[in-house]
Amino acid sequence: MNKLYLAPCFAVLLLSSSACSRKSGEYKIALVPDRAGQHGIFVMNSDSTGGKILTAEPSAQLRTSSWSPDGHKIAFFAALPQDSGILNKYRMLSHFPLYLINAAGGTPKRIFDFPVSDFRFSPDGSKLLYVSAYEDPAREKRAVYILDFQTGKKRRVTDFGQNCYGSWSPDGSRLALSFGTAQASDLYIADLTAGNTRRIEDSGAINIKPAWSPDGKHLAFISIAAQPDGSMIAGAFSIDANGTSRKRIAEGVTAFEVSWSPDGKYLLLESAEGVTLASAEGSKTVSLAQGSVQPRDAVFAPDGREMIFRSGHEGVWNLYAVDLNGSNIRRITGNLSPATFCVSP
Repeated sequence: MNKLYLAPCFAVLLLSSSACSRKSGEYKIALVPDRAGQHGIFVMNSDSTGGKILTAEPSAQLRTSSWSPDGHKIAFFAALPQDSGILNKYRMLSHFPLYLINAAGGTPKRIFDFPVSDFRFSPDGSKLLYVSAYEDPAREKRAVYILDFQTGKKRRVTDFGQNCYGSWSPDGSRLALSFGTAQASDLYIADLTAGNTRRIEDSGAINIKPAWSPDGKHLAFISIAAQPDGSMIAGAFSIDANGTSRKRIAEGVTAFEVSWSPDGKYLLLESAEGVTLASAEGSKTVSLAQGSVQPRDAVFAPDGREMIFRSGHEGVWNLYAVDLNGSNIRRITGNLSPATFCVSP
């Protein structure tokens, strides 16, 4: 495989931001700090200006999917005093009450009367995909649901099982889904207009976290497969939406997260070793785990020209941006040490 290595200014910029100048994007970042005395959700511009606190709730936690597509709202997990009733009723691992707040500020409102484990806004923001085990009497098996914000109607779109994940197609007409057992889960596509669901991947592995390409023709996903020695190896794969042309992304690179660039030309793979950028056809990779920098939770900027990630290489955790070729790293945060964050559309 043809390897691309980081430009020399990447290491220089760990000490100085003047070595390779660049323009920062015009988008916003919401983050939850983890320093003593800091808590809540902060919003700031990507050029480090305009910082303000959105809510001071100490239990708030963001996900990469927290910002609504129109940029007007932010969904987040929290456990407020008024949530004690539902938390006692629904004792479920990795489930939390889900709240919604205006991105400009205001009073958070809880969306459901039960906790959820994952969520995704539809592309037009009118619906919410969510995952929960609240309907399982044993509170163990989860399912994927859809909430219509306008009507308040909830709809379950999978059976109950384990390894439940879902994502919206770019036009919002289909869902890519994974569910099964703890030992094996398959990939499905649900056509919301036609009302049918078909399986597209049943390799016998644990296939999870499907993500649509921007053109709606392909899916990237994580597959965890048992090895002859009994160990489990996780890697990123892609497959056509019709279930053909399955292939490994960045051969030899382990991964537990994968996402597409806005133009569909690249994929971000995250593993315990760091973050790898791979071309969609799989011919080139750029590793960001170079030197002292160990990126975590990397996402593409809205314009696709850079990546945003967390790193603790300067002694405390901060947010950074870096160009897709691994050069021009810049620190975004200063006195805030982010535990979780999300980027506006």
